[in-house]
Amino acid sequence: MRIAFLNLSLLCLTAPAPAFASGPGTAAANFLKIPVGARETALGGAFTAAADNSGAVFYNPAGLGLLETPELSFAYNRYLSEVSQQWFAAACPLRHGALGFGVNYLNAGSRPSYNSADNRTGSVSAYDMALYFSYGGRIKTGSPLVPSFLYGAGIKHISEKLDTRKASGYALDWGLMIMPGVKNLKLGLGFENLASSRIQFINEGSKLPFSFKTGVSYGIAPDSRVSSVLLSLDFIFPEDGPDYFAAGLENLLYGALALRAGYSSFGNISGGANFGFGFDLSAYTGRKIAVDYSFGSSYDFGNIHKFGVTYKFSRPGKAAGALEKLPEPALSRNLPADKQAAALSSEIPPARKGGESPFKLLLGMLNNENPEIVRDGINFLAGLNDPGVIDPFITLLYAENMEVRLAAVSGLARQNDERALKAIEGRLRDTEPEMRRHTAEVLGDRGKKSAGIALQEALKNEEDESVKSALIAALEKLNRGQ
Repeated sequence: MRIAFLNLSLLCLTAPAPAFASGPGTAAANFLKIPVGARETALGGAFTAAADNSGAVFYNPAGLGLLETPELSFAYNRYLSEVSQQWFAAACPLRHGALGFGVNYLNAGSRPSYNSADNRTGSVSAYDMALYFSYGGRIKTGSPLVPSFLYGAGIKHISEKLDTRKASGYALDWGLMIMPGVKNLKLGLGFENLASSRIQFINEGSKLPFSFKTGVSYGIAPDSRVSSVLLSLDFIFPEDGPDYFAAGLENLLYGALALRAGYSSFGNISGGANFGFGFDLSAYTGRKIAVDYSFGSSYDFGNIHKFGVTYKFSRPGKAAGALEKLPEPALSRNLPADKQAAALSSEIPPARKGGESPFKLLLGMLNNENPEIVRDGINFLAGLNDPGVIDPFITLLYAENMEVRLAAVSGLARQNDERALKAIEGRLRDTEPEMRRHTAEVLGDRGKKSAGIALQEALKNEEDESVKSALIAALEKLNRGQ
């Protein structure tokens, strides 16, 4: 019957590459082998050790432990003819890790259906969907060889529909990411479908194939404002086919434009060379929004285009976009940086109808490229005790310049607002020891007793001796009621 042939064709259409099955009925849900996300695909899918975003729920749940702010991402894949894929992911950091959620949906569209007499009977459609629920955390060992490592696990629910038939099942993923003593180097391990149920349409069904992945990533000058590079390499060992590798290269220019290239030896449809780019819109929107694009070729089936967008809730790359520019006359003077704040405050006229308010103009100091002026602006605005400074100060907690970040902590400590205190406590998890030490000192001087819980938790995981001393001193001050 032609409908049987059509159903078989739809099943094959959802597979991303030639079916390397080790035997009939040994594998299911081949759509899970299609890389998700425009950025990740442009890197050839080599993301086992590079996963540092919400896409970690798909590539390596251990990477969720790197998240510092909530994040949402969406990607659209214009796959083969009339076949499309949508990917949505969300992740939210917690005190000891992060939770992640993902939806992977592949729609094969509809096709005409016929009976055995070759008469049109209507249409037949098919889709595949997987829901991901993951958790990732971080453990500090105190060892100089492996200072810390990340761990993560996730469960996914798979549902498939082929015409009137439906099937579903579950699978478990597990991941590990090792942070060795070599700066900017990460090693990753991934176990996909470590355990799974059978996905059954008619007969006994089949389980999802187990796959073991290893990966390595290395960042070159990741803190550079001009050019930073990410290199990633994966080796994948699937149960239902030959081993293959994937590699990716990303060059981030001026913190805004990312150029990417990748390669996967997996197969003609989901493998081969990929290229792409990404653009950070933070400087234009005041929000951490990035758009990404990837391009690949499936040879006989045409080109594959993926588009993605990512939103991070509270970490703009620069405070620039959201804040007003400082008036040119005040900045053009040849005044020392420590005189800029006083000069600006003395010359700003009273607010005019339809004009900028003095407070808004003062906020413009936080947008300056000179870190000294930004620090002076923080110190000046902090003394106003205006709730309008809290969000800009929180934004500056993630500035590239360390002195600006330290000043933002001090500025927030002078605000009588619970949000400010919570933001300061969050910097006890900063990657820089100097930042953690200063945060502890600030909480000891100005924090409330509730900050003691955050200090105690930080002390349990701290390995830097100078930071430990600052944490202990802060706890002692709080206990004495100072």
